[in-house]
Amino acid sequence: MTFLSNIQSVAKYESKLLIRSWFFRVFTVLAIGITTLFNFLLFVSEDTYGFWIAMSIPSNIPYLILLLLNTGQAVIAIFLASDFLKRDKKLDTSEVFYVRPLSNAEYVIGKIWGNLRVFLLLNLIIMGITMAFNLTVGEVDWIAYLLYFLLISVPTLVFIIGLSIFLMLVLKNQALTFVILLGYIGLTVFYIEDKFYYLFDYMAYSLPLVKSTIVGFSNWEVILNHRAIYFLAGLAFVFFTISLFRRLPHSSRSNYPWVFLSVCTLLLSLACGYWHVHSILCQGDIRAAYTRVNNQYVATPKLFIHQYDFSVEQRLDDFLSEVTMRGVALDSSAVFTFCLNPGLTVRSVDSDGQPLKFKRDKQIVLVDFGTNLAKGDTASVTFKYDGQIDNSFCYLDIPPEVLQASKKKFLFNIDKQYCFQTKDYLLLTPETYWYPRAGTGYSDENPDWQQTYFSNYHLKVKPLAGLVPLSQGEGKSDEHGVYTFKGDFPSQTISLAIGDYQQKSISADSILYSIWHLKGHDFFSAALDSIHDTIPSLIRNVKDQLARNYKLDYPFKRFSLIEVPIQFVGYERAWSQAQETVQPEMVLFPEKGALFDDMDMKKQVQNHIRWSRYGDRNEISLQEAQMRTFNNFIWRFAQTEGNYNFSSGSRGKGNLSSEANPYFLFPQIYNFRYNIFSSEWPVANRVIELYLQKKSENGGWERQINGISNNEKAVLLLEKRTFKELLVDMELRNLQNNIVGQEASRLFARAEINMGVEAFRDSLYSLLKRNTFLNIKFENMLDTLGEISRTDIRSLLGEWEKTTPLPFYSLGEPTLTKITNKGGEEFFVLKMLISNNSDYDGIIHMDIRKDGWWYQPLEDPRAKTKIEMPAHTSKEFVSVWEDQIRNVEINTMVSGNLPNIISQDINNVKQERNKIVKDSIYILPESSFDLPGEIIVDNEDSTLFILSAPPIVGLLPKWLDEVEETPFKYSGISWWRPPLQWTATTNDRYYGKYIRSAFVIKSGDGSQTATWKVPVPEVGQYDLYYHVFKDDELRWNNNLQGEYHFKVKYGSEVEDAYVNLRKANEGWEQLGSYYFDSDTVRVVLTDECKLRSVTADAVKIVKRY
Repeated sequence: MTFLSNIQSVAKYESKLLIRSWFFRVFTVLAIGITTLFNFLLFVSEDTYGFWIAMSIPSNIPYLILLLLNTGQAVIAIFLASDFLKRDKKLDTSEVFYVRPLSNAEYVIGKIWGNLRVFLLLNLIIMGITMAFNLTVGEVDWIAYLLYFLLISVPTLVFIIGLSIFLMLVLKNQALTFVILLGYIGLTVFYIEDKFYYLFDYMAYSLPLVKSTIVGFSNWEVILNHRAIYFLAGLAFVFFTISLFRRLPHSSRSNYPWVFLSVCTLLLSLACGYWHVHSILCQGDIRAAYTRVNNQYVATPKLFIHQYDFSVEQRLDDFLSEVTMRGVALDSSAVFTFCLNPGLTVRSVDSDGQPLKFKRDKQIVLVDFGTNLAKGDTASVTFKYDGQIDNSFCYLDIPPEVLQASKKKFLFNIDKQYCFQTKDYLLLTPETYWYPRAGTGYSDENPDWQQTYFSNYHLKVKPLAGLVPLSQGEGKSDEHGVYTFKGDFPSQTISLAIGDYQQKSISADSILYSIWHLKGHDFFSAALDSIHDTIPSLIRNVKDQLARNYKLDYPFKRFSLIEVPIQFVGYERAWSQAQETVQPEMVLFPEKGALFDDMDMKKQVQNHIRWSRYGDRNEISLQEAQMRTFNNFIWRFAQTEGNYNFSSGSRGKGNLSSEANPYFLFPQIYNFRYNIFSSEWPVANRVIELYLQKKSENGGWERQINGISNNEKAVLLLEKRTFKELLVDMELRNLQNNIVGQEASRLFARAEINMGVEAFRDSLYSLLKRNTFLNIKFENMLDTLGEISRTDIRSLLGEWEKTTPLPFYSLGEPTLTKITNKGGEEFFVLKMLISNNSDYDGIIHMDIRKDGWWYQPLEDPRAKTKIEMPAHTSKEFVSVWEDQIRNVEINTMVSGNLPNIISQDINNVKQERNKIVKDSIYILPESSFDLPGEIIVDNEDSTLFILSAPPIVGLLPKWLDEVEETPFKYSGISWWRPPLQWTATTNDRYYGKYIRSAFVIKSGDGSQTATWKVPVPEVGQYDLYYHVFKDDELRWNNNLQGEYHFKVKYGSEVEDAYVNLRKANEGWEQLGSYYFDSDTVRVVLTDECKLRSVTADAVKIVKRY
């Protein structure tokens, strides 16, 4: 008791000193004030937006508050904790303890506990304020406040206080201690972040700590182990401090127990760190072992299963299942291969009541039927099994860096899970292989593993008392609480969810639309109470729009939106856009829509009403506001793209990327309705779905930011590597859609030329609709389409195993002539010349648009056409139109042109009379579009264009502007933050014969230059021009003025020339007229300019006489 009493005495004295510290008082006032303001904005203010993830899941409120407080107190604790050793040197502050019989342990522990408990008290005050505000919304997760306090605040404070006093004792220099610790905090928060599996994240910034209202924490072992690392490390530093503290002249033996205890505690901390890293790396080894097993059995005989009969019984922590499968042998054999999640234990296998021998090799189950089955013979087999799902078996095709990438919303880090098994909730999707399937799982050696077929499913489920199961088909329950599900159509897979579900449903067009939410999670009904009768028409609008866009109807009788834990995640695959979040007839949506800010429907309705008042507009009604809110919600399922991510590299360079929308409904109308399979090309289904979505023809508005589009990157990769090689390169998974989309477009291009683009697409749609819920062999499908289009499409598959040679095109400017004939008849004649200057044949796509808002597309089938361009050939296109044409867009498709989509406006219209013109395509000799007497030097001419060497900078700027390695030459440029070095980018408003590119640099003092060496063919008078490009800085600010400074060097002369960018037109702008008597003229552009950036593109000289 004396030991504890002494500690308490020291702690009491230290706490008083800390509370009296103005430094701590200021921090306390700020912490309480900021917390109160933040809670007011979160819970009371109507003007806040964007924190639905905190409001929807009550446990996220203490998580967010303590995470923010933890950042500040971790810094303040360094100053205050390390200060007590400095104060000890002043006897007037510690004299009372030096005359008492205190051991070093009592003194040090008392000091630390005195500091720690003041901080812990501050945490409790902050949590109390938050609880008071939290009570205003009525839903409080009381246990979460305690858990996050113990998981976030306590380990962080113990660690940082222990580390502070230890370093102070060792270094004996408070300033140096501060520098080291603040540097450590900055390094972990801003640089290391979640690197090294968030091992160094002592403040729990990157640790997945979101607690679901459905399943709670899904990663308890990881959380407890991670926080134990820093709690134990903090204790070890405290024990080291006790052993090293020289306050009393103790004998060295008295320090041995504390040294031993500190070493043991530190070893435990290191062991926890090792286990943390090892458990993650071990997952990779386990997944590799599963893949090797799949490779071993991928070519073994298997069945085509056409009927599944399930019986599933939910238990407290696992499930029991019996599955009978009926199918046809695809090969002659007595032993057939099945795949089942390795976490599940097979109890027995039989056929028509007769036990069968089976062999289990991890996930593989080899069943011996005891007699040889000939190819085409029918067979029946029944599995009885139970257990828990092993998550390590899921997503074997996804690279580790993608699996380990954080799932984050604002400051909330969310764990990633693929299934759930608790006493209150069960979720099983096809990716888990929760039921036996013929063949193997993912193989990286043989694509034949991937064959899936339509099957009929019949499912019986016995859930735990009070829970409701959900699956495909209509669910019916009997008096024993057993639910039966039977689908209306065959399906490739089946899913199962069991929870305390409640249903809200509505019918529209003979389809039952349901929202299945957990009890107490109905946050939307009251917010949409005025539009119950209007909702069917709003749903119909989205369904009809999808049908118009893709010419495919929703085939099922039901559509269910099912609430699942926020930790549930899926991934896009190389062979399909369908993610696990979308299943036949259902979408698995995160609890309360917590990941989407606009799901705060009550606040959204209020915002729509408030926003309607802006700009002297009339305030909309409550019903209209609710309709807009519901529309925003349902249109999410029609969007192809999800989140947009902007990442910045070196200064001025950036990359904007988009994620696939995991809730996009296209799989409902295509993937779950059609099954196109190929043993050689498992990507077959993906080829068709991307072709139907016209993915490869979308230039993408992101290219202006990125400097090069993903489609163009895909084309450049296809020139160097085969399509087959690119498909298996996991480092290029972000470009998979673009690579496949480009090849899909190329595969059907000649058929589109023969039939017309829309006519060929209509034929493909007709073929698909004749094979609804049937298995279609890819090669047979191509043969059928080839017969219809009189094209040998199938033979083009051979090109997928070769690199793709790229043609290059020169494009003339389109001209438009208005012709008026006798009688007043008027029409427009469009002419355009395009030349293929390469050794390779190619195909281009021409899109002609008329006048109107954003250049309206023409309904005439001639407006969208593909044209074959033989090597070294020019074609002049002449077409007659009733409407005035304003824009022609040329998509050079798989070519070496950059950008590959060139949009050209037609601003001038010629006038002629009395002419007869017909649509024609004239084949002409190859043209380079070079004009006589004109010499052009572009920045792409490596021998004639020179950039100055980059400036020498210090280590810090060099580190901040480090250039990321990339296989692509061109980068995105932002005019508001230009690059410090000359950086190549592309834009269709730059000059370029084939590649329209330029170099951009931040404006400077004139020391950085770009030099064009222009060959002069003969002595004479020449006009010198520069190709001007105006970026958005000039376009958006009419008051800006700036000019480019050139030096024209010829012979012994050096003359200055200027271009006023405000007055100049885009395109060729004359710099002056010169008499050149030397064979080379050097035109030098400096980086001296009042604008933010300088662009180096092209120069030309034109001989006058």
